[in-house]
Amino acid sequence: MDDWKVANPGKPVGEGGRQMVQRMNDSHKPLRDWAFSFLEWKHAMWILDVGCGGGAAIYEMLRLSKDSMVHGIDYSADCVAAASEYNAPDLYFRAFIEEGDVGALPYDADKFDLVTAVETVYFWPDLSAGMKQILRVLKPGGTFAILCEVDGPERMDWDKVNFDIKVYRPEELKELLEQIGFVDVETHVKENGYMLVTGKK
Repeated sequence: MDDWKVANPGKPVGEGGRQMVQRMNDSHKPLRDWAFSFLEWKHAMWILDVGCGGGAAIYEMLRLSKDSMVHGIDYSADCVAAASEYNAPDLYFRAFIEEGDVGALPYDADKFDLVTAVETVYFWPDLSAGMKQILRVLKPGGTFAILCEVDGPERMDWDKVNFDIKVYRPEELKELLEQIGFVDVETHVKENGYMLVTGKK
């Protein structure tokens, strides 16, 4: 069965969506393992995962940064429920997960050491607005990390999808981050197309 006919991966809903995000937790692990190896992990970080999906990235970051506080936000209520269940032992202790929009993040300025976006920028209706919000909530010197499984539309075979999606190349993301005000922007691309783009405030 084609997952895309069951639930929109951009905003998973219902039982099909719940099954999809559970599978994404597993299928995105190689991407997370690769990309997270480039990031600097310290004790007691404040971290935000935007488009947190099924919550596996939150779970892993809680363990990569001892005594960290990890927030997750997703505009799918079903994703929020799934991520909360996945991180139940840490919920309201070190993990805080809520429904919301990257274009209007409900957090104070200068709050987070790290903001991650794992396999999610494809679906943002206004990428620039989301990046501006992330720049606002990052602490000075904080890092924004964009993780994608593909580094350009030519790698995609999604001709059957029935939802809006935009696949970016690393140079496109780098240029936009710099335009918005991020500094020290770096790109990493693996031979299989995995992509990590980071920028600092």
